[in-house]
Amino acid sequence: MADFVTQHYGVVGTLEIVPWTLFFDGSTCDRGAGIGIVLISPPGKKYEFSLPIIATSTNNQAEYQALIKGMELLKEVRADAVEIFGASMLVINKLAGIYECRSEVLITYYEKSMQLLKEFKDFRLEHVPWLHNEEANRLAQHASGYQPILNALSAINANDWRKEIIDHLKDPSKRVERRVRFQATKYVLLGDELHYRAIDGVLLKCLGDDETKSLMGEIHEGVRGAHQSAFKMKWIIRRNGYYWPTILEDCFKYFKKDVKDVRNLAIFKGHPHRP
Repeated sequence: MADFVTQHYGVVGTLEIVPWTLFFDGSTCDRGAGIGIVLISPPGKKYEFSLPIIATSTNNQAEYQALIKGMELLKEVRADAVEIFGASMLVINKLAGIYECRSEVLITYYEKSMQLLKEFKDFRLEHVPWLHNEEANRLAQHASGYQPILNALSAINANDWRKEIIDHLKDPSKRVERRVRFQATKYVLLGDELHYRAIDGVLLKCLGDDETKSLMGEIHEGVRGAHQSAFKMKWIIRRNGYYWPTILEDCFKYFKKDVKDVRNLAIFKGHPHRP
């Protein structure tokens, strides 16, 4: 079920306030960073924006910048109300008051976003799956220089763990190692997207390296800003419909790195970290 916060749209005089729609996303990769924004006017006209930004350390920073830029564009056209949709569970839920913002890195973006939201007479925030935010994601990836997985198999990096399985499922007649044939029995190819078939029959979308790092970064913040343990991160990832073979191992690595960063920050500020 989508997470959302809403205010009822009011009536000014005899005219009902009709909202604009805003979809946003941010993307970071080794090539750079970018934001994607889709604005839809009350009559239904669509405006797309794909803008490069200064490289940021996390996807969350890029996503906040996309949202802020989107709201600034709406203020320029004097929009009174807005419906905001984003795939970032962290950003949407923090602005909705479901999560607390305790991150020193993100607090400035959070405060700026809240300030802009309050300038609208009415607004609605809703978290949507990545599938429903494809256009904004495509625009953000284009601006960052990231090369998304296209229909052609050659677009998948040779080191991508999914490549052997996808190749085999697309052409089972080709000779492959027994290991690959056995692994492939656990997967389903829907279009060009690989899905893992869980024990209960649920299909989980398989993610590549860039996507896993982004997802772990978002989920690690956790409910009310509490950094989640590796086991809790794995549970949340699976519950939200995603999979890759080394989830738990990668979550442990991410968790240990975060603990180290927190300790270093505390020492730098003169406050030795205590467990």
